[in-house]
Amino acid sequence: MEQISINLTLEEVNTILESLGRLPYTEVFQLIHKVKAQAEAQVQANEMRRQEHQPTVTQAKSEVLV
Repeated sequence: MEQISINLTLEEVNTILESLGRLPYTEVFQLIHKVKAQAEAQVQANEMRRQEHQPTVTQAKSEVLV
């Protein structure tokens, strides 16, 4: 299956996950888990990069919902 990459804000991803959460779980659980895993990995990587560039600044932790 062909894959694509989409750039979204954390807020947009959470909106998508919230919307998917309103659908029957058996129809969307795999998609929810895939989106959440990819988003969390990217958020964590972004936080690590920020901390490397600004080690004295405490960063608020961003979390992906659901």
